[in-house]
Amino acid sequence: MTQAYFLVPGLLLDESVHSAISEKSLALASELSSSLTGDPLMQELGTGVFSRSGHLCWLWSVLMKRTLPPQTAAYAWPVDQGPQLCSNDVFRLYPVNKSEDGVITSVTLTEEVVEIFYKLITPVFDTLGFKLQRWDKVFYLTRKDNWGVALRPFEALVGHARDLALDIEGLAEDAMQKEAQRLAAVKVFETVESVLNQAKIEVGGTSVNALWIDGASRYANVYPPTTIRSVLTDDAAVFGWGLAAGILNHRLGKTTGALDWPSDAPSGERIAVIDNLYEAWLARDWNRWQEKLPDVVEQIKLLSESARKKGCDQVLIVACGNATTVSIPKKLTHPKSLLARFSANKKLDAARWLFCGNSQTVKSED
Repeated sequence: MTQAYFLVPGLLLDESVHSAISEKSLALASELSSSLTGDPLMQELGTGVFSRSGHLCWLWSVLMKRTLPPQTAAYAWPVDQGPQLCSNDVFRLYPVNKSEDGVITSVTLTEEVVEIFYKLITPVFDTLGFKLQRWDKVFYLTRKDNWGVALRPFEALVGHARDLALDIEGLAEDAMQKEAQRLAAVKVFETVESVLNQAKIEVGGTSVNALWIDGASRYANVYPPTTIRSVLTDDAAVFGWGLAAGILNHRLGKTTGALDWPSDAPSGERIAVIDNLYEAWLARDWNRWQEKLPDVVEQIKLLSESARKKGCDQVLIVACGNATTVSIPKKLTHPKSLLARFSANKKLDAARWLFCGNSQTVKSED
C-alpha cells in the first residue's frame, strides 16, 4: 500500500458549529469520505500549547520521526535565507500589539521602526541570555542553553487573547520544575515588554507594546532519511523539515496553486499540507471557511489523481481540529475503471466525522 497524505488543518469542526454549516458545504465535504477503504479514525493530537496546531505535531512525527513537541524556528530560518545553526537553540520573535483585553494582533514594522525596535530590545535580550538576530524585517533569537519551554505557534495565537498561563508550558517531568520553567519564561516577556511600553513605539497609530516568541528548536538532520518522496507546503518550517529529512529541494514545492507534484519526484508516498481553511478556522469565520472549502476539495481531487500516476493506490486525508484529527482512508483507482464504480459506494456523510471537536468517536452508518 502506497499512500498520498493530505493534511488539512482547520477541516475538523466543533459540534457547536454544525448549525452554521450549510447542506451544500456538507455535501461537498462528503466527497472527501467517498471510496473509503475503512472507517475514519479519530485521534487526540496536539495538546497544550499545540492544541490549535495538531498538523505540526503530525508532520513532526511523520517527517522528522522525533518525539513531540514539534520544533520550527531552526528549520524555517535557512529556508528564509538565514544561516543554518546547529549549536544554538533558535526561536522566532514577533513584534505585536496586545489590546486591553489581551488579544494579539500582528504588526508589520516600517524600515524606520525596525531600526528603533532592534536597537531598543537587543541589549535587553543580551542581559536575559539571548542574542537577537535580524534578517531584514524578520527577527530570530538564539540561545546557548535550553530554555525548557514550549510556546504556542504564532499563527495560532493571533486574534486570540494571550494567556501566559496557557500559551507557555514547561517541559520538565516534575510539576514544580515545569512551573518554574514557565515562570522564568514569563519573566522574559515581562522584562522586554516593560521596555517596549516605556518606549511607546507606534506603526500607523498601532502601538508595538508586546512580542511573541515561538518555534524553540535546534537543527538536526534525520537519519535514516524519510521514505516520503515529495512534500507540498507553504510553511517554511515544514519545507525545512523536508530538507532535514532527506528530501531533495526540487522535490519539495508550494501548495498554493499546485495541481501536480514536483515533476522530478519519484513514485512513492507523498504529503500535501493544504491549509486554505486554517486562517478562517482560527478566526471562527464560518462563511469564509465555506467559501474556501470548494478549492480544498478540488485540489485534493487533482493531486490525488496525480498521486495515482506516481504509484499511490490509497489516499489518507488527515482532517485536523482542536487537539483532534480524523484520518479518512480512500482507495485510489482510475476514475473510468469498473472498480471505481464499486468503490464509490463506500462512503460516509461528512456530518458523521466533520463535527468531532467534542465527540468521543466518529459516528458509523446506522
